[in-house]
Amino acid sequence: MTGGVVAGAASIGPGETRGSGIEGGVRQELRAGDVAHVPAGLPHQMLVAAGQTITCLVMKIQEQP
Repeated sequence: MTGGVVAGAASIGPGETRGSGIEGGVRQELRAGDVAHVPAGLPHQMLVAAGQTITCLVMKIQEQP
């Protein structure tokens, strides 16, 4: 899910916000082999169906000041 706003948002560090979920976002189903790019600052949440598993690689590149 991407977009919308982070419900219960709290900053946990520089550039890091966590919350209880996403409100008003758009669901997008991904399948094996898909690639998702999430731009910096875009609220996002990974939802995995009950009984399913997922393996993913997350790359986060921080800007140098």
